Amino acid sequence: MTTSVPVHPGDLRDVTVVLHVRDHARTLPACLDSLLGQTLGIDRIEIIAMDDGSTDEGGALLAEAEQRHPGLVRAGQFRRGLSTADARNWGMSQAAGRYLLFLTGADRLAPKALELMVASADAHEADVVLGKLESSGKHTVATSMFRRTQGSVDLYGSRVYWSLTPDKLFRTSLVRRRGLEFPTDMTIGEDQAFTAAALVHADNIAVVADEPCVIKGPAQTGSVPLQQRVALASRMIGLLTSMVPPGPRLDLLISRHLEADLGKATGPLLLASDQPAEREQTLWAAAELLRAQVPASALALLPRPLAVRYALLAAGHHAEAEEMAAYEADKTRPAPRKKVEDGVVYTQLPFFRDPAVNLPDEVFDITAKMTVNQLLTGLRWNGSLLLLDGHAFFEQLSTRDRNTKVVLRNRITGAEERFSVTARRDETLLNSKGKARAMGRFSTRINLRQMSDGRPLGTGVWDVCLAVSFEGVTQEVRLGRKRSDEVDVVSRAPMVFAPSATTPGHELAATPFYTQEGHLALEVSERLPLPSGR
Repeated sequence: MTTSVPVHPGDLRDVTVVLHVRDHARTLPACLDSLLGQTLGIDRIEIIAMDDGSTDEGGALLAEAEQRHPGLVRAGQFRRGLSTADARNWGMSQAAGRYLLFLTGADRLAPKALELMVASADAHEADVVLGKLESSGKHTVATSMFRRTQGSVDLYGSRVYWSLTPDKLFRTSLVRRRGLEFPTDMTIGEDQAFTAAALVHADNIAVVADEPCVIKGPAQTGSVPLQQRVALASRMIGLLTSMVPPGPRLDLLISRHLEADLGKATGPLLLASDQPAEREQTLWAAAELLRAQVPASALALLPRPLAVRYALLAAGHHAEAEEMAAYEADKTRPAPRKKVEDGVVYTQLPFFRDPAVNLPDEVFDITAKMTVNQLLTGLRWNGSLLLLDGHAFFEQLSTRDRNTKVVLRNRITGAEERFSVTARRDETLLNSKGKARAMGRFSTRINLRQMSDGRPLGTGVWDVCLAVSFEGVTQEVRLGRKRSDEVDVVSRAPMVFAPSATTPGHELAATPFYTQEGHLALEVSERLPLPSGR
């Protein structure tokens, strides 16, 4: 257990960089230079560095830096054999900064990194700030969470949780209030445990993505036994279960470890192992984890080939699971065919309806993963008729057996009206892979004067949706967010379309508009007729 040193107001810095060094003599000078060159100013940072039993000149370089920059650099030395977690916990216990950031001697910071990250944390009251990562070499780094700069990110609606390295800005008060530490009993993945807990407990998370902040060096992981990787997945799933209530949010976080940690241990790394005993023990451990710790709802979020592999493992079909892993690794194999039955789409992966393993059809169900390609290309009035044009089709299915409809749904009552669309053949219409979707265009005429009950469309806000349907498969999407340049992007003047059916002397007017998310909607209101001009 670490203890915090007393912090006096005059000692408070913006950032404490906790720097872990183990045999980093070659890269350490560039790392230190990047810290000393921060535009935030060296008077606003402190560097607490730990030499973790280096066998090269890393310890001497840290001692020299401490001597050259007293008060800015503080160095500690540990005997080799203590864990990275011990070293980081010690550095964290000495921190006087408002924020913490953890690096290794192989990493560097871009000149404006701390300035940008601190500004984001202060402006948005963020407890954790992710700064854009960039690789310093051929190794890969996580990038999917850095699409754009955001002052507030939903942990459960983004890819933020897929980055569990501690090279982020953590609010020190959060860390101490929650008693967060790097677990010293974990052989690998202690950084995942610390970062995951911080992300879950953070009141707000921000992302700085306009320019790279952290230039990552290669990790010094060495060879990790496969069973330790399975144990890491189990530990992380257990940690998440203790922090997040059961439900979709927990499922999402668990899926990350099933895909990234357990997926590698039972997939490419397993196939690369030349030790039959290691492979079998790994599969047994993974099967037990899947049966004991993983809800079916989390498995449903995974890519279907991986879900099939796990279903085989959980059912005790270890040899078949290895066969499935080899199938996934084969980049030359053709894409699996699809089978559509009663509105459900199945991917015909290996072991689909194989009586020898008897996996449920649900494992192969990809209906929810069907992607709709849609575009609104026309919106205009013709008297009381609202005319809509565009295209909508499934990326993965043909445009046979079309039954697409436009749906108006009242936002308050849930009442809906459905309108058939007219198909228009277009041989130039293609999906993202260049395959023809010739019958994907639609046109519809919505007569607001006469709904299914013979009356005009009622008052209220009506969301405009598309029930896209081909080959018996239907998926509803909102219309309007994707639209061509020819379609107006501003609210239009109200269109009077009928006299009121309930209030004599009043009229009904409809105003198309786009929501904040860009979706098309109609606001229908009742009003007195406007005075006519003379």
